[in-house]
Amino acid sequence: MSEGRVLVVDDDPNTRELLRIILRAAGYTVDEAFNAEEAIAMLRRGEYELVTLDIMMPEVDGFECCRRIRQFSRIPIIFVTARDQLYDEIVGLEAGADDFITKPFQRESVVGRVRAVLRRVSIERQAPSEGHLKTFGPLHIDTRSQNVTVFGQVIEFPGKEFDLLLSLCTNIGTLMSKDRLTQLVWEGDVEAESKTLEVHIYRLRKKLDQAGGLGKHLETRRYRGYLLNAGILDVVQPEPISE
Repeated sequence: MSEGRVLVVDDDPNTRELLRIILRAAGYTVDEAFNAEEAIAMLRRGEYELVTLDIMMPEVDGFECCRRIRQFSRIPIIFVTARDQLYDEIVGLEAGADDFITKPFQRESVVGRVRAVLRRVSIERQAPSEGHLKTFGPLHIDTRSQNVTVFGQVIEFPGKEFDLLLSLCTNIGTLMSKDRLTQLVWEGDVEAESKTLEVHIYRLRKKLDQAGGLGKHLETRRYRGYLLNAGILDVVQPEPISE
């Protein structure tokens, strides 16, 4: 029995073949696309559980392909890339990616990340209707739909950004070490030297600032971890400025 259908998108046939071998050995059914146009066409006419997506593709790169997919689908997307750069992770998250795998990759890393993303999606779909609405000051979080509103404005926190925000909110006022957050959000599947957590913290702080100047409540404690301070619970929506 198949674990699910995965679409591998990469212009490099060697990478496609390697991912196909790894994922099929893990029980997944694998289809392949060599560029963005083919991938989007396949996603529109087929049913898939997850997409792995290369960044460096000709004509339409992985970032733009991800943006186009997000216009019609919330399918989980994992970037598989040789470009281990902080900038790429920021742009990828903004485009709507759920996770990253850096080449050269190990079989265990690929399978572990794919399973973790699919497990999270499955849990979200099966979540009961009761108790899925949570409020933390001006933050209103729906854990079932992953909708977040701040002062009534819907803010997008895709993939692991949502998981990280929820972990910080449910431990509000508690200093969370990097190791603890990595375990909660990525189940520990992040390399020690990776900047993945820092990228996600940067994205959260930026969005909280844009939503109402709330970024200051997400504190960085150097060498120790991160803290969403309890002051956010007392924040009220500012009165509109009268002319």
